[in-house]
Amino acid sequence: MKEIVVLSGKGGVGKSTITASLGAILSEKYRVVMADTDVDAPNIALFFHAALKKSRDIRASEKAFIDYGKCSGCLKCVNTCRFSSIVISHDKPLVVPFSCEGCGACAIVCPEGAIEIKAARNGKINVFEMGKAVIISGELSIGESSSGRLVDEVKTSARSEANMMGADLILIDGPPGIGCPVIASIKGSDYVIAVTEPTPAALNDLKRFLEVVAYFNIPTGIVINKSDIHIKSNQAIREFAVVKGMSVLVEIPYDISVPRSIASALPVVKAYPESSASKAICELADKMKSMITGTQNGQ
Repeated sequence: MKEIVVLSGKGGVGKSTITASLGAILSEKYRVVMADTDVDAPNIALFFHAALKKSRDIRASEKAFIDYGKCSGCLKCVNTCRFSSIVISHDKPLVVPFSCEGCGACAIVCPEGAIEIKAARNGKINVFEMGKAVIISGELSIGESSSGRLVDEVKTSARSEANMMGADLILIDGPPGIGCPVIASIKGSDYVIAVTEPTPAALNDLKRFLEVVAYFNIPTGIVINKSDIHIKSNQAIREFAVVKGMSVLVEIPYDISVPRSIASALPVVKAYPESSASKAICELADKMKSMITGTQNGQ
């Protein structure tokens, strides 16, 4: 079983759009589990009108809880909290859960032992059915943190589901950026598809992102989406890839069919299979098929 993660240093470059189409193509031939680890804004299931099969809460965060039966109202916890997450209400301390980091400083200074750090719900994992494929999607609750730990839970669930169904591939739609959720999405993967677009900002973010990937020593290929919108930036990405010894897997041209397919909540390869974008994504899928079967490494 292979694990391929699609990521981007910059949001809005088409990462999820490409992942959805790859999932649609590859699930025709292979047993595929798709994992949406963009837990702040999961949307892969929207492309497939997938039916929710089950959902479960995740407690991947910790918060302070006060036992008012023990609390003496000394308010030492209020003065100790560096996040201003404990305020005074009716002469008693009150925890503001959205900003509480669960650091435990308040519990340490409480002379009555009235404060305990406990696991708290910060999101959920949804399982969707999509024909022969399955989608595992993490969803961070509004205002909550610990998204990296939630990503770990999503990947654990995806691997468990994949083992049960004898899957050939786990295809991960990761989050943008270079933070903890991205790191959690990368680790343990077999291959990284780095999606970018030909703009100076996207190239800068791609460089930062690839510095993170380099720590994991995982094979990586670059996809240039909307490849023809700025030729000079396109050439700069290609020159950067040569310097880094990396392959540009495919160039996907700007294609009005893509936003139209998104508006229809369909992968572009299903909505407009003869479009130029669809043909380029099919070329990318062929390279991933070779990697799944082990005939080449995808680079």
